[in-house]
Amino acid sequence: MITNLNIKIKSLTQKNYDKFIETIYFHKLTCSCKASGQLIKHGYYYRKIKTPNGIMSLKILRVKCKSCGKTHAIFPECIVPYSQILLQDHISIINTYNAGKSFEPIMLNNEFIDESNILYIIKQYLKYWKERIISFSISLDLSISKQCLEHFNRQFMQIKCIPNILF
Repeated sequence: MITNLNIKIKSLTQKNYDKFIETIYFHKLTCSCKASGQLIKHGYYYRKIKTPNGIMSLKILRVKCKSCGKTHAIFPECIVPYSQILLQDHISIINTYNAGKSFEPIMLNNEFIDESNILYIIKQYLKYWKERIISFSISLDLSISKQCLEHFNRQFMQIKCIPNILF
């Protein structure tokens, strides 16, 4: 995976994702094998994302390294790898949990997020992320992505231990 923090997407739509992809200089990207300028467009796959406007099927670009043959998905910061829930919703759920407040406003804001999604996110946070965040004094806000990618080579709340390259 390659996550780009330089370009922010305010509202995630296919059109905005496509514009995001158009701004990337593929010749400047580096593969996890450390080869630079070797990534080429390889294909797409569909990913479901739960947004307040509905469950969206987003076409995600994959690139392939000409040097090692590995493929990588290209993500904007707002997408958490292997999750249908957006980063801002992960952060809201965890901050609400830490404050001991009701999750009802989150579920009202996005009717596609239910109690089981919330319980799963809290469970994963407590199991994989809480101690890391505390140890490195990382703030639970939208600036969390850069710090997690720099310290752990993963987007915040990315559970699988597959390297995520910061671009």
